[in-house]
Amino acid sequence: MEPLFLDATEDSPEINFNKSKKIFSITGRSLPEDVISFYTPVFSWLEQYVADPAEETNLKVKVDYFNSASQRALNEIFIILNRIAIKGKKVKIDWYYNEEDEEMKEAGEEYADITKLSFNYISYVP
Repeated sequence: MEPLFLDATEDSPEINFNKSKKIFSITGRSLPEDVISFYTPVFSWLEQYVADPAEETNLKVKVDYFNSASQRALNEIFIILNRIAIKGKKVKIDWYYNEEDEEMKEAGEEYADITKLSFNYISYVP
């Protein structure tokens, strides 16, 4: 399976999904002008990945800010990953948040409640 890498911009996060290297990360700010166009390749890649996932998938999410449209896109990513967990594979989300941004931690907690995926909360100092 070919890796998916999208460079970060001022308004969109870096996406680095590489099955063979076991790298799954979303990093940066997510408020692209056209959220659907930006995230469609991500959804497509993940749909292919679900067909033959690794035994363990560890997604690192370090998004400092996201808009409501990106919030829905992230939710869709977690829903897709949940299908892997339903297959009996291990899925873990490392949710990074600025230690001064309690709202970002709460956003991760809400995603965990919705999806029932295993979330690990990691605070950092910017």
